[in-house]
Amino acid sequence: MDQSSATFLDLPDEILLIILKKLDNMDVLYSLLDVDNQRLDTIILHKAFTKTLNFVLTTTTDDVLSIADSMLNRYCFNILPKIDHNVTSLILEAEAMERILLAADYPSLTELKLFNVTDYIVSHYFAEYRSSVVSNINNLPNMKCFSLECRCSTNQYDTHVLPLLRRMSNLEELSLNIINDKRTSFVDGTQINENILVHMPRLNKFTFYISTETKLNHIVHHLSNHDIQRTFTNIGYQQICCFLNRISNNVICHVFSLPFAFDYLEYIGNRFPSMIFNHVIELAVHDILSFKHEFFMQITRCFPLLKRMRVLNSRPQLQLSHE
Repeated sequence: MDQSSATFLDLPDEILLIILKKLDNMDVLYSLLDVDNQRLDTIILHKAFTKTLNFVLTTTTDDVLSIADSMLNRYCFNILPKIDHNVTSLILEAEAMERILLAADYPSLTELKLFNVTDYIVSHYFAEYRSSVVSNINNLPNMKCFSLECRCSTNQYDTHVLPLLRRMSNLEELSLNIINDKRTSFVDGTQINENILVHMPRLNKFTFYISTETKLNHIVHHLSNHDIQRTFTNIGYQQICCFLNRISNNVICHVFSLPFAFDYLEYIGNRFPSMIFNHVIELAVHDILSFKHEFFMQITRCFPLLKRMRVLNSRPQLQLSHE
C-alpha cells in the first residue's frame, strides 16, 4: 500500500470495525450507512452498531431530549427499515416514540425504555387498542425488558398504564417511575401484586418508584407507613420502603424498591426515611410545617448528589411560631 495515498477505506475490514466501534454507534449509522459504499454498509450493519439504539440526549442540566429532527428523519426514512431485524433495545423520548416505533417492525426487540412520558402521552397512546403504536408494542413477543417514567392524572394509571403492562407477560425486567396525581387510593403491595406481578410469571427484576396522591377522606383512618409496608411483606417483597406525607387535605404515599434507583423524588416532608439516595439529583419538599435546620442537614447527608431542590411550605413560619 502506498502510504502517501492511503485513505480510511483502504484499511482492512477488521481495522475499520475496531475504529468504528470506538465511536458512538448512532453517529456511525447516521453518517456512514447508505453513502454509496457497499463494503462500508456491510461493516456498519454489524450488530455492534445496530443492537441498541439510543434516541435521547441528556443536557448539562440533566434534562432528557430527543435527537435533532434532521437526524430523526434520516433514521426513520433511511436507516431503521434496513436494520430493524438487529435491534433488540430502543431508548426513546416520548414525543418521538410514535415516529420511531412506526418506522419499522423490530421483530427482535426485547427492551424498550421511554422518557418524558406526560399524562397526555399516556392518554393518547397507552389506551388499549387505541393506536397503531400500542398495537405495535402489543405484537412484540420477545419483549423481555421495559422501562417507563410517567405522570398520571386521576385514573390514568388504572385505565392506560396497567392494561399496557398486562400485555407484556414475558417480561423479565421491569422498571417503573410513576407519579399518580389525584387517585382515589394508594398503590400498595396488594395492588401491585394483583395488577402487575401475577401477569408476569417470568419477571425476575422489578425496580420501581410509585408516588400516589389522594384525598385524606379517601384513606382508612390512622393508616400508617407500617400498614403500607405490610402489604409488600405479605407478597414476599422485603427490600421495599414506604412512607406517607400529609399536605393539607391530601396524603402522598411513596413506595419504592431498595436501593432507590431514580434521579428525581418529589413532595417528601419533614419526616422521611434516613437512608442514602445515591441517584437523586432533583428533589421537591413540601410540608404544612416549616423546615428546620436539622431537616436540611439530613437532606445533605441523605442526598449526596443533589443539584436542585424546591421547597414549599403551606403556612408561613411567623404563623406557626404562635401556635
